[in-house]
Amino acid sequence: MEFSLGFMLYLLVVIIALVDILKGSLSLIKKLLWCIVVFVVPVAGIILYYLVGRADRA
Repeated sequence: MEFSLGFMLYLLVVIIALVDILKGSLSLIKKLLWCIVVFVVPVAGIILYYLVGRADRA
C-alpha cells in the first residue's frame, strides 16, 4: 500500500499535536477532550488546538 506524501505529512502533524497535548500541563479531562477533537475534526481540530488550546497553558 502506498501512502502519499500529503498523508504522511498529515499523520506527522497529528502525532506531533497529540504528543504536545499529552505532554502539556492541561488537566486530564482537557487533554482527553482535545484528543477527541483532533480525531473527530482532524484538520480543524489541530488548528483549533494550536490557536486556542495552547493558550490555556499560559
